[in-house]
Amino acid sequence: MKKYMKFLNLLFLVAIPLVLASCDDEFEGEIVKDNKPAVPVTFEGATTVGFSPYYEVSFASGNISIVMSIPDNASVDIAEVSNVVAGATSINVASLNGTAGQYFTGPVAVNGKTFTLNTTIAEYNTKVTGAARILTAPAAGALVERAFMFRLTMSDGSLIVPVQCRIRILP
Repeated sequence: MKKYMKFLNLLFLVAIPLVLASCDDEFEGEIVKDNKPAVPVTFEGATTVGFSPYYEVSFASGNISIVMSIPDNASVDIAEVSNVVAGATSINVASLNGTAGQYFTGPVAVNGKTFTLNTTIAEYNTKVTGAARILTAPAAGALVERAFMFRLTMSDGSLIVPVQCRIRILP
């Protein structure tokens, strides 16, 4: 038993300096860095519970309005909305590079601090495929969400991809 205790003491004496030495640097680098743009993009009037902001949309009216803005004191403007993709909530940044769910055929010029996407559920259904379509009003209490993602080109040539914006369909 004494040999076992000596071994444990020796192990702790060696392990503690190794652990302390291995953690002497700050966690840095691309893998642990938050990917926040230099210019924040907000979705005006959207509700945020959790990560993705969302707008509530009545199925009966069918009108969808998404308003993005950057601060008035930002040193750049939104030059254009380079790409918009729509679909199920599983869309992500990689979806901006594909062909499915593309909302516009080309870039949309903005040259300002805000951009508003006005569309309808009917138009949305013509631009997405399969299960992402919203063909009937959801049942009371059911949660039906769809998503949009945007790629913005700023006036200095930089690109910003804001967080996914969702639409929550109400009966």
